[in-house]
Amino acid sequence: MSGESPSWDRRERWAWAALLLVALALRLWDLGSRAYHHDESIHGHFSWELATRGIYTYDPVYHGPVQYFMVASAFLVLGDSDVTARLPAALGGVGLVAMAMLLRTRFGRAAAWASGALLAVSPNLLYFTRFCREDVWNLLGTFGLFLWLDRWWRTRRVADLALASIWGAVAFASKENFYVLGALMVPSVLAAVWEPGRGFPAFAKIRSLLDVLERHGAAILGALFLFFTLSEVAYTFFLVHTESGNPVFLAISYWWGQHKVERVGGPPTFYLPRILQYEFALVLPALAWIVVRARRFSPAERFLAALALSSVAMYAYLGEKTPWLIVHQVLPFVPLAGAAWARVCESRTGTLALALPAAAATLLAALSLSFWNPLLSPAHPRAESVVFTQTSPELMPVVAEVLRHGATGEDPAAAVYGEAVWPLSWYLRRLPVYWATPNPGSRPPFVIVDDTKAAEVQRQLGGDYLLQEIPLRVWWVPEVSLSPLRPTPGELLRYLFTRRPWNPVGSQNVAVLTRPDVARRAAP
Repeated sequence: MSGESPSWDRRERWAWAALLLVALALRLWDLGSRAYHHDESIHGHFSWELATRGIYTYDPVYHGPVQYFMVASAFLVLGDSDVTARLPAALGGVGLVAMAMLLRTRFGRAAAWASGALLAVSPNLLYFTRFCREDVWNLLGTFGLFLWLDRWWRTRRVADLALASIWGAVAFASKENFYVLGALMVPSVLAAVWEPGRGFPAFAKIRSLLDVLERHGAAILGALFLFFTLSEVAYTFFLVHTESGNPVFLAISYWWGQHKVERVGGPPTFYLPRILQYEFALVLPALAWIVVRARRFSPAERFLAALALSSVAMYAYLGEKTPWLIVHQVLPFVPLAGAAWARVCESRTGTLALALPAAAATLLAALSLSFWNPLLSPAHPRAESVVFTQTSPELMPVVAEVLRHGATGEDPAAAVYGEAVWPLSWYLRRLPVYWATPNPGSRPPFVIVDDTKAAEVQRQLGGDYLLQEIPLRVWWVPEVSLSPLRPTPGELLRYLFTRRPWNPVGSQNVAVLTRPDVARRAAP
């Protein structure tokens, strides 16, 4: 590893430009076509309310304010749409790739570019940076915090420390797993200060820390003040809601409760097969690099190795199991994997035998997840294991019909009650919608309710509405057992190569009741 930043040559500049263009194209292509996930519709709707009505209050259920500020800003500049709600996250994903350039000093040119390539085509990072979610802002904040702290450690420039503070505030005000990151600092910092052959020279390390505090105490205090100031401004919505000025208690109490009840639970091994299925080119080389070189690691490498391994262990322990948390586990592996691939590609044999096949397999997995099979439907024979649950494509023609009829000005344009409130609150945000079952005597053009309420509502409407039952949300929970063996080797291989699931997908259905005159006009 070099101590000075390597100079840039023409070839390297072109390589980074090409990589950033690929990352941008992958994140912008066909960005708005996939139906909005339940969570996306909430984030989009709350951002729209912020942009149009100036309303925002922090609630740990829906995560931190940074995402809402970014999406609302996009709405104000570009208008609100399915594309513009996802656009900030997509651009944030490109920014994450660009940040890998700062790894050049620590890891060298080739390792930095390889890290950027891994960030660009990682199947999970690509998929979840094409989502209107908060995870990308937490990733950017975390990556930026450590990169600029590392720069400050080498340069002692106050500007680098200030930038680290700003990125830390972004991470803190984005997602509550910042507190998980704080807990993971204990093993990570201990690993960084541990020295092979010498163990932990406590007295020398404490003396070094005191020297740093003595020389740079004012700068460190200023950075902490900047961090807390920015965080307070964000969480209180520019001091409008001072009751949110201490988000720590709200966040930890809520999410620790979710951990204990396992609202979205799963076994401790939930993430491992999904990480291996999609992130094999990222995690396996990093693990090999740790095994082969651990005793020659620098403090920075020991920090990353401990952070990566403890992240996987921590998220296996936590009761909330959702696929988007995979991206927070794989991020610390990236620089180590980049260093490993840089070493492999020093030889032509390594490039041809390992790097190119791994790159091709990763790209195919990324394309499958984000473009070929991002939807779930009982009518669709394929499923991705990290598409946790997804709004079905069958809902979109109904949305189009309601919007088309809503242009006539009828009030209400629809009555919606039950599970369909999300995502329809996003899709029907500009229409007058009655968000309950219809009152007696009311005959709205469309009524959308849970399938269990269909018969009751049909009687209330007079019995003449056209009834259609469609899947609203669809999920695939892979069945895994030893007796009987599921999946069998054949089922598993078929799934890996075709994405055909070995057990059926499940769905939550809704009833769409259409008034007879509207149904006749809509008929071809």
